[in-house]
Amino acid sequence: MMRFTSILTLAATAAITLTALQFSAPAKADAFAEADEAVKYRQGAFSLIRENFGHMAGMVRGEIEFDAESFQKRAEALKHLSYIPFDGFSGAGAGITDGSDALPGIWENWDDFNDKAEAFKEAAHELARASEDASLRELRPKFMAAARTCQQCHDEYRAD
Repeated sequence: MMRFTSILTLAATAAITLTALQFSAPAKADAFAEADEAVKYRQGAFSLIRENFGHMAGMVRGEIEFDAESFQKRAEALKHLSYIPFDGFSGAGAGITDGSDALPGIWENWDDFNDKAEAFKEAAHELARASEDASLRELRPKFMAAARTCQQCHDEYRAD
């Protein structure tokens, strides 16, 4: 009976593992089967980035009272969000501008686009690090540096 229980346990573990692998995300960069999924993904990510960035911008401009804890939470969110949208520009999302503000120049100048994406990620990290113990006066230059990375990409690769 013990042997049967061991075999049954092994079989159940194998079935659960195979099921989990079947439904887990693909191990490649292109996680999208359809172009519209990739576009929605990147737009959703940029929407979250815009929301967090906008709240911090309000504090930097003095439109919202500065709250160090809130600023830090938003900066941390921005740091993590900075990685998310860029997978939506490759694979099924490559070259897709329909229903999007993305310009064809993204794929025509792919290396430059990637460099700008990396600069944004780095600036988001710097802002998050600074937000751990800096005053608004000290955060302002880091925030403006991050804002410039957004603007540089928008100037060349986003239809407004």
